Amino acid sequence: MKQFLSILILLGFLAGSASAAVVIKLKKTVEVCSKDILLVDLVDEWGDLPSEWKARRVLAAPPAGEMSYHALTAIAYALSRFDDMQNVTLSGEPVIAVSRKDRKMAMEEFHDPILSYLKETDPWKGQDIGIKVLNIPSNTHVPVGETKYRIRRIDQKTSKGYSLAHVAVIVDGVEAVEVPVGLEINLMTEVWVIAHNLEMGHILESSDLRSEMHEVDATANHVSSTEDLVGYEVTRTLTAGNILRSIDVSKPLCAKRGEWVAINAIGKNLQITLRGKAMANGRLGDRIMCVNERSNRQVLVELTGMGNGVLVRL
Repeated sequence: MKQFLSILILLGFLAGSASAAVVIKLKKTVEVCSKDILLVDLVDEWGDLPSEWKARRVLAAPPAGEMSYHALTAIAYALSRFDDMQNVTLSGEPVIAVSRKDRKMAMEEFHDPILSYLKETDPWKGQDIGIKVLNIPSNTHVPVGETKYRIRRIDQKTSKGYSLAHVAVIVDGVEAVEVPVGLEINLMTEVWVIAHNLEMGHILESSDLRSEMHEVDATANHVSSTEDLVGYEVTRTLTAGNILRSIDVSKPLCAKRGEWVAINAIGKNLQITLRGKAMANGRLGDRIMCVNERSNRQVLVELTGMGNGVLVRL
């Protein structure tokens, strides 16, 4: 039966020639690692065959992780388009099984392509940024081959609490899959860091904080070291070395309703101090109404410290 099949393949190649000069024995099963099935993949033993034949494309490879089946006659027909293979006969099994290698993708390989994209794209362009790849879908496989990445878009802070990059993975010039990549986008910036442990209710002094460069979440509520926080109140216990967040502090309570406030009234050539009773609670920088002790009139006061303020208007 095999001999008869070989004769049929030979006649298809010869197209009128008298005899076959070359016999090529093909493998029963083949594993390829590119989008094409090359002749070198199919041949059982290369031997004295011309080396320039090796890279000749025969057929398309199956998708990664799948198997395709090709009749010997189909392979013969594909090779018949090469003029210097007209006197070739093929031998082997009537049907050849071909599979394509694939590989499981790792999170780490997305880091550099995404970072490069961010550095050239608004609103991150020109900023000192860093990223942390958090996740990709489990068991994401692509064919083995030359791999490139094209970032289609990045969704900032999704409902899951992190950014999402949509990345097309291109293998040997063909798009294999689009992968959603969860990531954290960080900015390198100068922030306040807790210098030593602080208790809730503590009023910040300059020695309580130090300035450091840190990689922080671009959407986090960290406090920039450009902000002056001396006099602010600590809202919870803070640990040394942690980055200070805006929710960790609040402006200190400088006046309580019914308490006396020293009110500085500053004129062009005059400065006097009055006393007024606070009509509401107020924190540093707040403006509250106070009742003047002498005139019993209401005045607007901006709080500048504990029990102190300046007259805004009568």
